[in-house]
Amino acid sequence: MLVQLLWATVEVEDQPGGLSNVTQITAANINSTMFSSEVVFLNFYADWCHFSRRLVPIFEHAATQLKLEFPEPGKVQLGRVDCVKEPALADLYDIQKFPTLRLFYRGQPVRREYRGLRTTEALVKFVKSQLRSQIFEFKDPDDLVRIDPKRRAVIAYISDTDSLDYGIYQMMADRFKNDCDFYLRIGDYLEHEKFPRKLPALVFRPDIARTHGQDELYGGSLSDPWQVEPWILDKCVPLVREVNFANVEELIEERLPLLLLFHLPEDVPSIKDFKSIVEMQLADLRSQFNFVTVDGWKFEHSVKHMGLSAKDLPIIAIDSLKFMYPFPKFSDMYIPGKLKQFMQDFSSNQTALNVKVIEQDTKDAKDAKDAPSLPVSTFKELGPSKHRYSLLHDEL
Repeated sequence: MLVQLLWATVEVEDQPGGLSNVTQITAANINSTMFSSEVVFLNFYADWCHFSRRLVPIFEHAATQLKLEFPEPGKVQLGRVDCVKEPALADLYDIQKFPTLRLFYRGQPVRREYRGLRTTEALVKFVKSQLRSQIFEFKDPDDLVRIDPKRRAVIAYISDTDSLDYGIYQMMADRFKNDCDFYLRIGDYLEHEKFPRKLPALVFRPDIARTHGQDELYGGSLSDPWQVEPWILDKCVPLVREVNFANVEELIEERLPLLLLFHLPEDVPSIKDFKSIVEMQLADLRSQFNFVTVDGWKFEHSVKHMGLSAKDLPIIAIDSLKFMYPFPKFSDMYIPGKLKQFMQDFSSNQTALNVKVIEQDTKDAKDAKDAPSLPVSTFKELGPSKHRYSLLHDEL
């Protein structure tokens, strides 16, 4: 789903009570919808879903308000996909719950789905926020001092805007605009110590306020989106992610165990060291775990659930999305291989057997004294909620 060359016009469906500003999307017209407007915002729903039915008038009101604010053709279009009637589209976009709201910018899917409030005002505000330019242009490399050190950034040096390189870079900025900041210099080579030796060039700058990382030059072809996209994905969606209550639902939905660092808000050295150790020693476990840092004060409930408190921070633990497994001693993280062995022990057959026994004990427990000794996961409850979605998979 990297580059979809889809063109044509948008249909408008007649709905009971009058003309709808929300397009009914089917397999027959989805290709003609994606590139018809700068922003296309889709609601993937099922008629049997209570939450989907409640969203119908709200989504319609949002579409009407956006139509009034952006009456010109080709600017904004809202659409809906009946996933019962269009199962192929539901599979194509990996729909796991109803309703799911996905935004497409210039035909490309924005990586993160919308998970905010379901009010007319919130939906309109979100769509409008996606209309802003995502590329910041600069003239001199010294101008890059304005880059936020707490944000990841991609910097491109391209000779002219008519090139294929420019088009691909713009597409990537659209795709990952909620994950990275994108900067661009248009023009010929400039003799400067900070200027790349060859054009076109792509440079990644990490969030240096929270990592030991340095600038990294892209070594592939900027003219090949199949090379560029995986590189930007790897950089803009880092191995170690910072978790808060705004993005935790997305993380839990990935259904992987979490290796967590609970830290004090001002404890930047521990955060940087944890990230470096994960990147150097644990990168090969990326498909098996999600690596995250967590503000131990904001997630105090999880810390207390392990029988610990703020005075014990920093704390490392695995949350399997069933139970929590504290790492015995934070300072042991600095012993080469110690943290990886902890994770391998967790993943071993013996650990799996222990978990099965504990789960059975929990199921058969008649009172509190029969409960298992391991603390139950607190992060599982922060995933997509049955009080907000109709879930296609009830259990993590």
